[in-house]
Amino acid sequence: MHFFKRPLITNSIFAFSTLRSLTQGLAQPNLHAKLQVAWGQQVILSSVVLLGGFLLSACVTAVPVAQTAGQPLAQPVTGEHISDIANITLPTPEPVIVPDVSAEVITEDARANIRSGPALDAPIVAKADPGDVYQVVGRSDDGEWWQICCVAGPADAEDEATENAWLSSVVVELEGNADAVPVIAPLLPVDLQANWQVEWSCGSERCEIKECVGTINAHATEENTEQWLQVEHSVAWTDECFEDDSWVFEVDRFSGRERSGSFVDDFRYNYWVGAQPGPATNIFTFEDGRQVAAWCDAEQTFDVPVGDGWTNAVQGYTCHDVKTGEMVYITYTTRWLYTGEYEGQNYDRAYFGDYETLEQYLVDTNAELSYLGE
Repeated sequence: MHFFKRPLITNSIFAFSTLRSLTQGLAQPNLHAKLQVAWGQQVILSSVVLLGGFLLSACVTAVPVAQTAGQPLAQPVTGEHISDIANITLPTPEPVIVPDVSAEVITEDARANIRSGPALDAPIVAKADPGDVYQVVGRSDDGEWWQICCVAGPADAEDEATENAWLSSVVVELEGNADAVPVIAPLLPVDLQANWQVEWSCGSERCEIKECVGTINAHATEENTEQWLQVEHSVAWTDECFEDDSWVFEVDRFSGRERSGSFVDDFRYNYWVGAQPGPATNIFTFEDGRQVAAWCDAEQTFDVPVGDGWTNAVQGYTCHDVKTGEMVYITYTTRWLYTGEYEGQNYDRAYFGDYETLEQYLVDTNAELSYLGE
């Protein structure tokens, strides 16, 4: 079998400069600089790994190796921090009594904007015609907005509407006891903070850096609105094994969802997925012993083409707090696969034993999570 020297390059969707210049929380994609490699020559290459929105780089030397049959995969969602929920009795949530109150749209010759949050800067998620009637399920603290049920959400099927949304008090007329409607408080605090521990390792014999430990700090800046938090994420690595970096996402205080643009389907970016992301499937345990009911998504896999025949095959899991949707745990493995022809031999997703693994877990946060025993 013929072997060739290849760049150990994982996904470089973002450049460092791009991460620092996000527009409304939407990262702009940037093509990575392609590495020109002369086949059969020993060269110094840069191994780059994408970690939830920032880049790591370690210097490696590309040399031929024999192909291995084993393919390391992300471990199942059990371990030191994630455990089975089977033997845990979850607390029964207190029922919220919602009075029978309806809101009729009273605009004349114009449609009313239905928004995702109780603020004029909240995105418009639907339009209401004059005379449309909705059930009222909540109100803002200042009484200027009414939360209504329901409009079609992104996950709803055709002719289905399950998402709550908001109407301004100036465009509706209420019927029923409006004073009894519960106040809907923001899901996340205005001074939101969170910290994660990151443990990264490289399974390639060409990695000069085999392991690296870091921390990610997220905090809301002072440039917030009533609905949107500007959350700055910064990573710092011990022993300076990688460069520190930072990026900013906008997070909706009421829904708990982040704006991640076209990368919303990439689970490595899902730090804030929104309230009640799914049923409790596991228990997340902090290092100090506190426990949180968590929803761990099914195994997720996807390919990231990186050019010159190389593909990053990513496989992993994420776990989120069932109340706020804040990420409490993520683990994934990235493998380098090659498809193409070299010296007369064709390769189809050939795997040569090079991989990276990452584990990240929540250390602390001031968000009100679904703590057990409280």
